[in-house]
Amino acid sequence: MTTWNPKSVPRINRRGRYVLGGLVAVIALLTVGGWLTGLYTSYLWYDSVGYTGVFSTLVWTRVLMFSVFGVALALWTAANLWVAYRFRPDAVPHTPEQQSMERYRNAIAAKVGWVIGGLGALVGVFAGISAQGRWQEWLLFFNSQKFGVTDPEFDVDAGFYVFELPFWRYLVGVGFTMVVIGIIAALGAHYLYGAVRLSGRGERVTPAARWHLSILVGLFVLLKAVAYYLDRYGLTLEDSASVGVTGGGYTEMTALLPAKNILILVSVLAAITVVVFSNYYARSLVIPGTALGLVLVSAIALGGVYPYFVNEFSVTPNVPAKEGEYVSRTIEGTRYAYGMADLKTEPYKATGNADPNQMNDDPGTVDSTRVMDPAIISDSFTQKQRAKGFQAFNEKLDVDVYDNPGDDGGFQDYVTGVREYDPDKLTDKQKDNWAVRHTVYTHGYGLVTAPSNKVCGNGPEFTSGSLLNPEDAAAEDDQDCRATAKEEEEIFGVKQPRVYFGELNDDYAIVGAPKGSKALEYDRPAGGTTTDENTETDDKEQKGDDNSIYVTYDGKGGVAMNSFWRKAAYAWDMGEIKFVTSDVFNDNSRLLYDRTPRERVQKVAPFLTVDGDPYPTVVDGKIKWVLDAYTTSDSFPYSQRLNLQDATTDSYTGEGASRQSNKDVNYMRNSVKATVDAYSGEVELYEFGEKDPLLKVWDAAFGDIVKSESKMPDDLRKHLRYPVDQFKVQQELLQRYHVTDPTDFINGNQAWETPKDPTGTDDKLPPYFVKAQYPDQKSPQFQLTSTFSPQSSENVLQALVSGRYDEKQRPVLTIYEVGGSDIESTRQIHQSITQDERVAERLKNYEQANSNVQWGNLLSLPVGDGVMYVEPMYLQKQASGSGVALPELQNVAVSYGGEIGFAKTFEGAVEDVIAQYTGDTDAGDDDAGDDKPDDEGGTGEVPKDVQEALDAIDEALADLDKAMKDGDLTAQGKALEKLDKAMEQYDKAKKG
Repeated sequence: MTTWNPKSVPRINRRGRYVLGGLVAVIALLTVGGWLTGLYTSYLWYDSVGYTGVFSTLVWTRVLMFSVFGVALALWTAANLWVAYRFRPDAVPHTPEQQSMERYRNAIAAKVGWVIGGLGALVGVFAGISAQGRWQEWLLFFNSQKFGVTDPEFDVDAGFYVFELPFWRYLVGVGFTMVVIGIIAALGAHYLYGAVRLSGRGERVTPAARWHLSILVGLFVLLKAVAYYLDRYGLTLEDSASVGVTGGGYTEMTALLPAKNILILVSVLAAITVVVFSNYYARSLVIPGTALGLVLVSAIALGGVYPYFVNEFSVTPNVPAKEGEYVSRTIEGTRYAYGMADLKTEPYKATGNADPNQMNDDPGTVDSTRVMDPAIISDSFTQKQRAKGFQAFNEKLDVDVYDNPGDDGGFQDYVTGVREYDPDKLTDKQKDNWAVRHTVYTHGYGLVTAPSNKVCGNGPEFTSGSLLNPEDAAAEDDQDCRATAKEEEEIFGVKQPRVYFGELNDDYAIVGAPKGSKALEYDRPAGGTTTDENTETDDKEQKGDDNSIYVTYDGKGGVAMNSFWRKAAYAWDMGEIKFVTSDVFNDNSRLLYDRTPRERVQKVAPFLTVDGDPYPTVVDGKIKWVLDAYTTSDSFPYSQRLNLQDATTDSYTGEGASRQSNKDVNYMRNSVKATVDAYSGEVELYEFGEKDPLLKVWDAAFGDIVKSESKMPDDLRKHLRYPVDQFKVQQELLQRYHVTDPTDFINGNQAWETPKDPTGTDDKLPPYFVKAQYPDQKSPQFQLTSTFSPQSSENVLQALVSGRYDEKQRPVLTIYEVGGSDIESTRQIHQSITQDERVAERLKNYEQANSNVQWGNLLSLPVGDGVMYVEPMYLQKQASGSGVALPELQNVAVSYGGEIGFAKTFEGAVEDVIAQYTGDTDAGDDDAGDDKPDDEGGTGEVPKDVQEALDAIDEALADLDKAMKDGDLTAQGKALEKLDKAMEQYDKAKKG
């Protein structure tokens, strides 16, 4: 047999070694250099917003976690390898198996220390990288405090579950990892040096190896005992096997909990047995193996089989009696954890046959009803209120309130939007010019508003931020209502209209110039703007040759680019060499980046979950983005866990509202109101609402970066609104958790469901902000509203829900139960409206004219002893020369008391409802609009398959009408089924 000689391995010559070493050095330099550069630019960003403490906390916490766990795993791995090497046998058995290992022993013989150290370091690096991502668990653990409430099973403060238990579990997981790595390292080293053999005569495991490996196995089993101990508390966070709620139920607490206690004892005894009997007495693996088998069998029998039988034969036959106590715990815990402890439930005695004349006598809802849909009219804002093609408004606009200067001293709700710079709208030529893209087109201009309940022609009535020149306004057909914009500008008082930070601009900008130099940044057209008289910077504006205004940014936002090293760092970080070669920089240059409001707040406060729908408002003359921010946890005992992304996704998500991250939560509080200055990018965080222990811990960890609520400007308080994403989460939960009786909860006979968007998507219907006066309210309130239907009958309205702030700025969540009524749900109302003969005929004519119909927000508003449904109808009208179809309000549908009104205006539709009720059917006809859209677009020809579908719809409607007149319920069901099929046929035909 030929003996392998390590010296026979070809060696790399000196030049090759130099080249290889150089390549390794370059790769290491690039890697480390890139990391250090990113670290430096991150510091500059945090310094520019005044939150370097956040940067320091994040960096040093990650460094600490990397160092502690990386060093611990490295030393542990190296120690196990060294012990195996130190206690290797003096003589290696002469077996073929061991002879094959000789070459490897010879290869590392002269550098065993380096090999052990290298393997330990390698494991340590990977362990450190993994550990540094657990910085949140460590900060919560290190700064933990009492929550003030205890769990009902162990009487332990909730702070243990939220702040400490996750880190303890992580430590146990690290312990298992260390033991497994130790076993692998020890077993491999012992095998290499012949201390563990698979063949040959005599003992196949030396005494030293037996001691080493048995101690490691014993540690593993001992860690299982610790894990079982923590699992006892974890039962309050697990899903109940019987009723599908979070928090241990009867099976978990009467079967699984005792099983955990027994398994703790079994694991401890097994760990002792493994060590003792492997090295003393019998020195055999039979007894230790039996002990390990006993642990496994006990885990299966006590942790699986026994609870299964308890659930199947004790709980399942009588779930309410067994689970009632535990369900009550989850109901109470869920309401507390999600801010619903003070949930109000009010009976609302409404009827489906209410007298429509009550709409004329309504004190605070009907006159304020919103017909401008913020999710539809964005294109109207853009086309009517942009000066350049690269300006745009967010896909979904917002709704905000401002004081009404009228005699009533009330408020008016407005659809609001910010005229932003959208880099995606630049032409290819503009995008290719780096200097123009980043130094000329840098910002947007103005807050544009329109009353939500007023119409100008067929579109919004702009009341602030308009860029229309007087001569342009004179050319508009709707000149009279647009002329009020300048008169109402004083309501908003925008003194700094420029928008450098917004939802659409995710590109960086280079701004700033020496005093007296030519202004380069495009601002707006010269003359005629409604904001000229209010701006603070008129003296710094310059008029260009193109009759446009140019300005120079003089704010403090962004990173000062006043040194070569900073420009070089950003050239590397952003992959753009022009940072060091271009002459656009000067001593006053500042780099603006990370410019979206959500991104800025998330970076400043990485422990918060930011709402997906920021909204702009005016605070002390400045445009500021307001963001609701939440503290969340998935470790609150006996609180329902849900997926945040699923709970907050509706038909607005991705269409102007951001999607939440895909994570589970069972605690959520709107404890912070954040603002981002649209001009300077300044981020401010304000504590809000009841004291939140979770926020207190985070704030302590990051150096008190959240300001007290008392420091919140009064002007900001006027514009606070109920948090949208929290409302969605609460609505998701209230489908079940409106029930307080555990028996009814378990039986599920009172479960509700959130309505789907009736306009054709499978997504949930979004909640809407409205100005309205609900039954228990003394005056109109600005509130976020939605509805529920019974889970067993989606065609019936079950309840209304409202979220608002009271006069003390405290959240008020109220359910108005309409149970047992004959009022139709939103889904059914939409079908009823589209099946109305006049509406169906109108839709058919619009289809023949190739006009696209868009149904606006379907509002459900309590009026008198009924519910008023309002649904505006928009048509897409082609904008002149723009290639964009503008939405125009064509008609409004109103349903009340079983009657449907349909007219060109909301007021006309209300009159039509009353006329239908009184029998004066001619009253609303003149206001119902023409059968064809205003633009008379299209050829009038309808594809054959579309016409067949329309005819099928007409036939189904006729059958339904006859069945309803005959009172034949069976025929009605068949007619509805026929209508559904016809609608599906129509949808397929329309899609082609």
